[in-house]
Amino acid sequence: MTKNERFGFLSSVPGLITVIALMAYPVIYNFYTSFLRYDNVRTVKFIGFNNYKWFFSNSDSFISLKVSFIYSFGATTLAFLLALILAHSLNKIQKNSGLLRTLVILPWVAPLVISGLMWRWMLDKDLGIINYFFLTFGIISKNLAFLSSTEYAMLSGIVTTAWCYIPFLMVLVLAGLESIPKELYEASQIDGANRIQNFWHVSVKLNKSQMLVSYLIVLMFTFRTPDTFVSLTGGGPAKSTYHVGIYLMDTIYRYLNFGHAAAISMVMLLICLGLALPGLYYGIIRRQ
Repeated sequence: MTKNERFGFLSSVPGLITVIALMAYPVIYNFYTSFLRYDNVRTVKFIGFNNYKWFFSNSDSFISLKVSFIYSFGATTLAFLLALILAHSLNKIQKNSGLLRTLVILPWVAPLVISGLMWRWMLDKDLGIINYFFLTFGIISKNLAFLSSTEYAMLSGIVTTAWCYIPFLMVLVLAGLESIPKELYEASQIDGANRIQNFWHVSVKLNKSQMLVSYLIVLMFTFRTPDTFVSLTGGGPAKSTYHVGIYLMDTIYRYLNFGHAAAISMVMLLICLGLALPGLYYGIIRRQ
């Protein structure tokens, strides 16, 4: 380890200790609570794995996990593909690039709950502007109930969340693209590569680690965060958008069962770790 690397490591230790301390206590206490009968009705009692048995025997658990996986992978993949196109386009634009980047980042400024409320109005069956445009251009023959139909509610949530996360992903991908030397693009063009080959073999392959990390970050965010569905549908209709985060909120605030809620949150934590660790290992650590 060089002198500069040692200095950088030592400088990061205080912040690292603070972060670990702030995270460790809630996680440890939550893990402990998940083994308790803690429902504000009976006395608190250690019951072992009963809360986890309850979770895996409850149909709502599997419904919420299924919804969360479909929503997370759908929204993250859609946002990533659009962000990749935007980042590659902005990387090539020189004139007014600062203004364009600022405009693209604007959706990221609004919290997910606010964005959800805005899209809720836009997707409204009777007053929404989306139905108005679809009718005007002849795409549909009658207004669609985007939020009250089990057929379109999930898709509406995916599109809304993707719109919110495109700027975040675009910034991360663009940072990786800008780190690629321009000479590599020129060399590939001299070798006869067309634009698609240039994009795939230079932009994508030399930026895989950055893309993987950004994809995993948003994937974990969307899996644990139900803000969009809270604003759009509240988990309905017929639990077609019953995100595991809404399931956790209902268990805490509606049923006041903290033991069950702790078990749900520990399962969410393990799933998030499961989503992140293999990708980080095979995409970054093993590659290096």
